[in-house]
Amino acid sequence: MHSLTAFSEPVLRWGGDPSGGAPYVYADPANPQTYTGFDYEFAEALAREMHLKAEFVPTDWESIVASLQRKEFDVIIDGFEPTEDRAREVLFSKPYYLFRLQLTVKRTDNLITSLEDCRKHQKTVGTLVNCAASRLLDQGGYKSKAYQDPVGAYQDLELGRVDAVLMDVAGEMFYARQNPKLKAVGKPFQTGAYIVGIRKADTLLLGRVNAAIDTLVNNGTVERIFRKWQLWDEEQIKLRTTKEPVFEMTNTKLNWSEGLIKLLKAASVTVLLAFGAMIIAVILGIPLAVGQSNGGPLTRALCTVYIEFFRGTPVLVQLLFLYFGLPVIGITLPGWLTAIVGLGLNYAAYESQVYRTAFQAIPERQWQVAYSLGMHPLLAFRRIIFPQAFRIALPPMTNDFVALFKDTSTAFAIAVWELATAYRELANATQSYLGIGLVVCCYYLAMSLPLAHYAHKLEQKLQRKSTGILSSGADK
Repeated sequence: MHSLTAFSEPVLRWGGDPSGGAPYVYADPANPQTYTGFDYEFAEALAREMHLKAEFVPTDWESIVASLQRKEFDVIIDGFEPTEDRAREVLFSKPYYLFRLQLTVKRTDNLITSLEDCRKHQKTVGTLVNCAASRLLDQGGYKSKAYQDPVGAYQDLELGRVDAVLMDVAGEMFYARQNPKLKAVGKPFQTGAYIVGIRKADTLLLGRVNAAIDTLVNNGTVERIFRKWQLWDEEQIKLRTTKEPVFEMTNTKLNWSEGLIKLLKAASVTVLLAFGAMIIAVILGIPLAVGQSNGGPLTRALCTVYIEFFRGTPVLVQLLFLYFGLPVIGITLPGWLTAIVGLGLNYAAYESQVYRTAFQAIPERQWQVAYSLGMHPLLAFRRIIFPQAFRIALPPMTNDFVALFKDTSTAFAIAVWELATAYRELANATQSYLGIGLVVCCYYLAMSLPLAHYAHKLEQKLQRKSTGILSSGADK
């Protein structure tokens, strides 16, 4: 029996992601408590035509299909494109808008005149994750960089972090067309469609949605909405002149051998981020710990402010600040370096507290003994205090390092392609969340378990040395 959930009350609940949704659906700058966008207006018109009240349910784009399946809302309306993997999970309505792709470069760039030039000159093209443009770039063998929202892509184009951006005309119109630093090259190409996504069981709802779309297309409501947003073009006439879908679904079946290789490459980036950030955290954490414990009043205050700031604010916000904020003052770092520095600065605050506790665990008399032997403070610290404190600090350091491996996933927000980002891309493109997720978990375990095992062995070795027991004697 088909589900009639959508008709149990006079409400059509529709899901969309407002965090990166302009001009689809986003918070209205004039009234941030409400939303606007062409998809928002279309959803309102669709619900009215169905004699229902539209209710917007904000959700995350990457889990939007799963949220639909969990019945958090009734339909998906958010620039939703038909693909083969999605066809296995949801029903597709008739298209209500036909989009094309547009390539954008910096206004000073005279080398790139077409997408083919990007492949010819090995230029990096930015685009959104899991969209028609990203699939085109992947299948064509282009160098690409995926973003969670259009803002980051076009900002990176301005800053020279990517050489071009390929996006739907809707995104290009809203974010790039009026930007004097950017320009569109070539004409829009490759037609795709935006459709309404509906649960497989809701076939009756699909029929009502399709009937409402036909009415909105034929009575001019769709044209009025998209003309308002400056998105109407001659391509939309096809919606009236044909009864069959005017788009082709993209084949997104996962090639597991290539997928595993892609995840392995992403895992290597995760290792680079984790080790690079931990080196910074260790090097910076020691002077922070010493300064907070034994420094003068000003030094203690500065160290405390640093530690509380980085422990009291989310690492994701810190990464976004470094990535998008520093260019305002002329400092532009690549994404991977921003992630290493940001995570390193954040974890330095936590490591400093580990070291401070370890230093305080060393009896004060050991400093006095070192001084009586003629050692100056730095030598006493290096030869007497630090080796003992290191043995105490090693277990929590290991825990922090394992946690750092997982926190590298926050780098997705600044378009760093690491293991968690690769998982999102592949899982969203294929809807194979379980299979790919298990593989990714195995990759994380393969990186963290040997580290934990080695740290445990090192801890035992240092403990034996500290008690004066030789390894051979310990085995007897």
